[in-house]
Order: sequence, then C-alpha cells, then structure tokens
Amino acid sequence: MAGKDKEAIVICLDVGPMMSQSPPGYCSDLETAIDVISKILQRKLFSESKDEVCLVLFGTPDTANNLSDNGYDNITEARPMGMVDLDLLQYVKSEIPPSNLSADFLDALTVSMDIIHKVTDAPGSKFTASRVILCSNLGGEFSQDKQENIIQAIKGLKTEINFIGPSNLGGDDSEDGGGPDQAGPSTSGKRQGKPKTPQQNLGERQMMEIIEEVDGDAYSFGDVMPLLSFFETKPVRQTPWKCNLEIGNNLKVPVCGYIRVKQAAAKSWKSVFEKGANKQYTPKGVTSFHLNDEEETEVEEDDIVEGHRYGSDVIPISKEDKANMDYKLPGKMLQVLGFTKSENVKRHQYMGRSVFAFVADPNDDHGGVAFSAIVKALYETNSVAIVRRGATARSQPKLACLVPHIKVKYESLLFFELPYAEDLRTYTFPSITENEKFKPSEEQLQAVDKLIDSMDLMGENGEPDDDDDDEGDNEMLKPKEILNPVFQRLYQCLLHRALNPNDTIQEIDEMLKASLERPQAVSASSCQAVEEMQKVFKLEVTKKSDKGTGENVFGVINQNGDAPKTAAPAPDNADVTMADMAQGAITEVGSVNPVSDFQKLVKDADDTTFKRVCKEMQNRIHQLVLESFGSQFFKKALDCLKSLRTETCQRKEPDLFNTFLRDTKQKLKSTSKTAFWQKMCTENLTLISKVECPTSDVTEEDSKKFLQDQAASQEVEMAAPDESADDLLDMME
Repeated sequence: MAGKDKEAIVICLDVGPMMSQSPPGYCSDLETAIDVISKILQRKLFSESKDEVCLVLFGTPDTANNLSDNGYDNITEARPMGMVDLDLLQYVKSEIPPSNLSADFLDALTVSMDIIHKVTDAPGSKFTASRVILCSNLGGEFSQDKQENIIQAIKGLKTEINFIGPSNLGGDDSEDGGGPDQAGPSTSGKRQGKPKTPQQNLGERQMMEIIEEVDGDAYSFGDVMPLLSFFETKPVRQTPWKCNLEIGNNLKVPVCGYIRVKQAAAKSWKSVFEKGANKQYTPKGVTSFHLNDEEETEVEEDDIVEGHRYGSDVIPISKEDKANMDYKLPGKMLQVLGFTKSENVKRHQYMGRSVFAFVADPNDDHGGVAFSAIVKALYETNSVAIVRRGATARSQPKLACLVPHIKVKYESLLFFELPYAEDLRTYTFPSITENEKFKPSEEQLQAVDKLIDSMDLMGENGEPDDDDDDEGDNEMLKPKEILNPVFQRLYQCLLHRALNPNDTIQEIDEMLKASLERPQAVSASSCQAVEEMQKVFKLEVTKKSDKGTGENVFGVINQNGDAPKTAAPAPDNADVTMADMAQGAITEVGSVNPVSDFQKLVKDADDTTFKRVCKEMQNRIHQLVLESFGSQFFKKALDCLKSLRTETCQRKEPDLFNTFLRDTKQKLKSTSKTAFWQKMCTENLTLISKVECPTSDVTEEDSKKFLQDQAASQEVEMAAPDESADDLLDMME
C-alpha cells in the first residue's frame, strides 16, 4: 500500500557563524544548504506529496522549542509540522538570516527526535515513516555525552537519518577535505574550496559514528544537488484491473492487469478571472445554439437532434434511434480469439496510449500455475495470443495481442493494442536499392556502420543485464530514468512565477540543458565516424529561385496598406515579365518557353514524374524541329536538347537521353531536316558516356563515333549533286 504512505520529515538547518563564512566570490555553506532544502521542498510541492515537513533552525539568537526548559538553547522550531506550501518555500529562500551564535548539532537532533516522537505517537496519527535531514558543516561545538541517547531514540522510533554536509565526509585531514565540490552547480554561486577546521573534522567523525549505528546516509552538497535538480511528478498508486483470461468456453484464468507504460500529461490550465488583489473567480461557460441566418435566431437545445451526412444530405437520428442502432457491448472481458507466431504481429502495428502487464491473481494459487504454463508455452513456441478486451461494461472492445515476458522475479503477458482494418494506412514507396543513383557504395555503407557502432549506448559489454527489469546497468542512457523536459521546464516556470510575480521567466536551467545533450562518451567516440560521413556523403546547398514573385517585383506592402518607397531588388539574372507574372501553374512543357517549363517541372520531381516530363520535352523537341520553317525553331530546339541532356545526366538517367537521341537520328535521316543534325554536330550534342555519368552503358569512344558516322554521311551527300536537278534546269532552258 505504498500509495498511502505518509512520512514525517524534520529538516534541521545550521545557521551558525561557520555556515556563513566563505571566500569572496564563493557561496557559503548556508547558501548551498538553503538551495538544497529549497529543491527538496519544490519536489514535495509539485509531486503533491502528502508528507509533512517541519523546519528546525539551530544557532539562532532566539530559542523556541518544546525542550527549551531543559537547556536546549538557540534552537528554533521555525515551521511546525505541516504540508509543504509556497509560504514555507518563500520563507526558506528569502527569510532565513545568518546568525553569529552557534548551537550543538546533537541538541538539534534531540529536538528533532522529540518532534518526531510527538507527531507519530499522537492519537489518530497517519504517519507510517519518519526522517530527519540535518544540513550543517559541523563547525560548531558539541557535547558527546548525548550521543548514546540519540542513537537509542532513533532506533526506537525507526527514524531515518540523512546528513548533508561538505565534501569528503569523514576525512581526517584538511589536505583534501576542502577540495571544491565538482558534482553540480549551486544556484547561489560557486562552491567554496577552503580547508576544514579541526572542529569540523571532529564533528564529522561524531556524525559518521551515529550514521553507522543507525544505518543512516551521508551526502555532500555536490552529491545531492544533481539528484534534486529535477522536479518530481505526482506518484500514481497502481490499481489492478482484474478479469478472467478466457480461452474457449471452459478455461478461465484469473489475472490482474497493471499499466506498464502510459503517456503522461501535465495538468490542464484553468481559466481564472482575477478581480482585485486576492480575489479569483472561475468563469462558467454558457453554450447557446443559433441558426445561420441574418437574425441569428436562437434555437432551444431540446429542438436539436444529431445527424449524419449521407452523400449530400444530412440524415437526422433521434436519441431513441441512436440507442437502438448502437453496438451491443459485450461488457468487461479478456477473451482469447486465437494464437499466432510473433513474427506475424509487426512492431509498427502496436497501438494505444498505454501498455498493460498482466500477471496471475495472487489470491488464486491454481490460477497462478495455469497462467505460468500459458506464458511459458507462448515463449517456447515463439507465439502470441490475439485477444479482445472490454475495459468496462460500457467501453468498446479493443483488439490486442498478449506477448510473453519472462524475468527472473516474475512472469507476465504484455498487452499491446492492435489496429482494425480501418485503422491501417498502406503506402507504396519505390525501392531505394533498385535505383542505381540512390544505391549506396560500399564505402558509404561502411561509414554508416561505423557511425552506428560508435554511438552504441550499451557501454563496453553491449548486452543488457537480465537481472534488471528492463535495461542493464551498463547502459549510458536509460529511458526510464529520463524525465520529461517539457514538464521540468513547466514546473520551473510555475515556481519562478509563484515566488516572483513581477519578474520575467528565467532561462532554461543548466541541469535541464545538460540532460538533453548527447552523452559525452558517445560524442567523443563518434567524432571520427561523423567526419567520415561528411566525406563520403557530399551535400550541396541549392538556392530556391524566387523569380517572378510580386514581392520581388513590387516590394512588400506595409501594414498601413501603402506601397513601399522602393521596390525590393529583383533576383540576379531574373528577367521578370508580365507574361511570367500572369502565367498560372505549369503542368506541362509548353512551346513558348519549354526550357523554363521543363526545369520547373523536374525540380524536386519523383522518378515517375521526371520520366513523364522528359517524354513531354522529347515530343516538344521533335515538334520544334519537324514543324520549323527552315531553321526558325532550331535554336529553341537545341536549347531544349541541351537542357534535357543536363537534367538526365544529373539525375543519373542517361538511358532516357541516349535512347531519344538515337531515335532522333533515325527521324532526321528520313526527313529533310539534316541541317539540324549539322547544328547538333557543331554543338557536340552526342550520347552521354560513362565518363559523364557512371550509370551509362555508352563508352567515350562510342559517344564520339556517334556524331562522326553521321557527319561523314552528310558530307558524302553534300559532295554528290543531284543529277535530276540538272536535267530539270536543262529542260527549263
């Protein structure tokens, strides 16, 4: 019943003169201790803990405690036992003054134990545990004759003792006892590095004897600061979901389900109307319904029925009809529909907002034996159970699978919700490895393998520890130990606003920033692998063209709607025309400006779109050449051919261009457009060779020969005049 535990805590703080001494530029032990106590109280406050806290100060000028008549002077019970609130936190952070008087820390422990005794033995007390936290550098004088009585009282009341003090606890000498505390920064400033006094060494030895006798714990300020730098969330008491695991009609095994993983959510914001200094009112929402007409006629809620759109019509459904058409819920259940191999249930099919762990009912021994047999059978056969679960009598049934999970200390079935057919989204993506231009080289594959190995989080052994519940102790980054940074930042801002209503929100805490960083060991080991990745994977920065936008041509209209005094400069080499601005969305390669259309269409196009646009460009080139009057459109056709060649080479699709060029060669032979081929030879527009594109199957020699053969045939035709033409001239004479 851990959810009902309630602890009585006495925080005992030394405010004497030794706690306030520090070199210039360093924070004192008192400032650090106040910082530690503040963080303890913050965690209690935000976790909504039911524990009660009492604050005792020793070394104060005044005396205020129940044992003051017995000579326990300069000890003040500053805050009686009670729940943690903002008033206590504000008092600790800003209202604890340092003192010039010292007090016996053993006397302070005696007063603290007296408080524990009274609150735990009081009628109706609900405390199940008690604790004393002593914060001091033990620099004051003390009397050793009370040690045995304190030890007996601590053991009798079963109180836990925690001591928080300087570093190197129990150190006998001041050589390294005053070393700086490196385990975490204090919000008050840098930790001091002064050596310990003989009185401190004596006090630490006395304190360590008490801790060893009562099995207590001792921490340094630096050790405890990182542990307290994060806020705790409210603990949730697990309530088992009990049901029978039904297999067939006759086998029912009692099980208990516990939430293993569930997405946490911060508390919702409340709408509050503040009036005056201390008055706050929660506004109440009022809903009304109106017709969508000019008068916005109000409609009574009783006159409104629900409807469902069917085509273009809305079919009204009354409450009675809706009740009759609803699915008849099966009620609370956990029913096995069948079994299947675990590989048939893919990891990406896991759904739901939580994961349940089902265990045998501890009150049914025979059911426990049956449950254990089911878990082991599923594990040995590498199978899972397909089940449907109704959480309550009114909830819709869910389809899920039960996966066996066996550990040294327990056996369980993990419950993962599965999708129905309507929940699945099926997408078809092209294969990366089938396309040569996307296929990685062996060097690139090795670089990625090395990067993955260098960023391994499992440490040296590389294997998790089976004794642990989840991951092994050697893992550098355990998800179950990482707190949600969004929640931590929210709590930090709320606390700052509560204590400082008029200040601006602080920057992110350094501890929180450090928790978001990559582990240093991983960063160090992966540096070389990252450099290799940068070498084998070349990245090019592409500049997005902003040609033809109204903003570039006319400038930006200001907020008043006035035109700007000066227009924004047009992009380099951009000839913006009214035709460009009036042109709509480009969907195909046109005849007016085919090169520009082609380049815009192929930019960021997938393989299918790229091939389609290339086919349109090829048809446009043939049209320009064949329909040209003389050489009128030859220049435009050559520009199109150059653009097509460049794009197919860059996209590593040389076959698209080479096949087209061979086809063009045959078309020009059968037509009278040989002049266009001569211009192609002059521009050296030949096949794409392996030298230009590795994926091409054309050698450099074949590429040169392609133009030479055709050029030679053209020369022969030009050298042999047509005799029929001469005969025709003779006849005309």
